[in-house]
Amino acid sequence: MNFAFDLISDLHVQPEDDFDWNGQQTALYCVVAGDVASDRDTLMKTLRHLASCYMGVLYIDGNDEHRDYYSDLDSSYQELVDEIRKIPGMIYLHNNVVIIDGIAFIGTNGWWCYSFDPMIDPQSAMDWFCEYANCDVLAAADIATRAHNDAAYINSSITRLQKLPDVKSIVVVSHTVPAAFLTSHDMEMRSYYRYNSLGNQHLHQCLEYDAQRKVVMWCFGHYHRVIDREIANIQFISNPRGRISTPWCQNPYYPKRIEIKPQVR
Repeated sequence: MNFAFDLISDLHVQPEDDFDWNGQQTALYCVVAGDVASDRDTLMKTLRHLASCYMGVLYIDGNDEHRDYYSDLDSSYQELVDEIRKIPGMIYLHNNVVIIDGIAFIGTNGWWCYSFDPMIDPQSAMDWFCEYANCDVLAAADIATRAHNDAAYINSSITRLQKLPDVKSIVVVSHTVPAAFLTSHDMEMRSYYRYNSLGNQHLHQCLEYDAQRKVVMWCFGHYHRVIDREIANIQFISNPRGRISTPWCQNPYYPKRIEIKPQVR
């Protein structure tokens, strides 16, 4: 029997929104690839609601969840850990591996190093982000450090999972885009410094550690256009809702049902 889950991301729920997911679910499980809400009360309310709709929700944070905390991301993460553990059925993938029916789910935010496109000057991209996010250069540099650490975490997780015979397949979940080739078609976006905060080019390198080719899927968010591409037997999938006020918003918005066939090894 195939294992199924719903994929959603980039809900960008506002405090005044009446977000209702009842009747939308198509599977017992849901993967949420970040950017649920920037307001913490709204975030927790939305996560509790999603958890009530599924038997299990696998969640990774996006940058929007930390928008008001860039100067102290350690505290921001600790608060998320403390609050999410109070929600029954909600599984925070940060520093966590979940194995269901032989499928290992590993996740990380991913962040960015300001060098997603090497043709765009990283320093200029960082300067743009400081102005856009109203943060100082130390906070912006901390994000780049976390991007490297997140990539290292995915590398080590995939390496360890190679040794577990019960793990037949691996699904990687990141918020940011794992490889520039997934968005290289978007020439409009690539003309802005913002493009270098779209993804983390080091994430995709973790596939070099997948010696047994267990990685079958990579789910992500952050980029507000739908992607579904199979490359080298790995499905790269996103299903963002996007901000309501933009032309890239999916409205109405539905989950993307994903099925994974059992792997025989």
